[in-house]
Amino acid sequence: MPEGPSIVILKELAEDFVGKKILRVGGNSKIDLSRLVGQQIKSLRTFGKQFLIEFSEFSIRVHLLMFGTYLINERKEATPRLSLQFANKKEINFYACSVKYLEGDLDNIYDWSADVMSKTWDPAAARAKIKSLPESLVCDVLLNQDIFAGVGNIIKNEVLFRIRVHPLSQIEFLPSAKLRALIEEAHKYSFEFLAWKKAFVLKKHWLAHNKSTCPRCKIPFERAYLGKNHRRSFFCEKCQKKYAPD
Repeated sequence: MPEGPSIVILKELAEDFVGKKILRVGGNSKIDLSRLVGQQIKSLRTFGKQFLIEFSEFSIRVHLLMFGTYLINERKEATPRLSLQFANKKEINFYACSVKYLEGDLDNIYDWSADVMSKTWDPAAARAKIKSLPESLVCDVLLNQDIFAGVGNIIKNEVLFRIRVHPLSQIEFLPSAKLRALIEEAHKYSFEFLAWKKAFVLKKHWLAHNKSTCPRCKIPFERAYLGKNHRRSFFCEKCQKKYAPD
């Protein structure tokens, strides 16, 4: 599943379409595609893992889900979920994704302060939301898109390894310093992820995600599907402390 930084890259790559009029629409999405013909793109925005195409009266939300992809000014043999075509043979095609109409002003729909990549990201608000979930596990909280929009499984695993916190730690028992580190590192790592992704070196910087050995302790990582989300975690039982009831 593409994480927030990857969707920011998509937005940057697609910026040339802003102000352009859609001439033709294709794809196997079940939404009314004819509604898009003749529409001019007002802006492109992102919220977490969602790519937003804004028009004057409505928007399109594209979520790439687990295996979604996109191509700009290219096509592949598979039928796209949504194909937007412009003048001069310019186009953007989305595959294996979710496409949905959003009615009205996006600013009335989204809390941009919850997006870790947003200029309006609010760590204090994130802290308050986390504190309201005392029984939650940190591995679930980091993937909660109402708190950390854009954080996915890679960022989750890397952040918890960096701050030496076990994924099964419970929020109620997490020291204040660790909670502060959790919030700070989720934000910081997201921008490092973005820079590494653009430079095509992201995987070289992974310390925990998809790794077999802890680089600190030189012992095998534990691998397990944890939390309500049942997402795969990579963690070290020695250097990542579990903050939980005795």
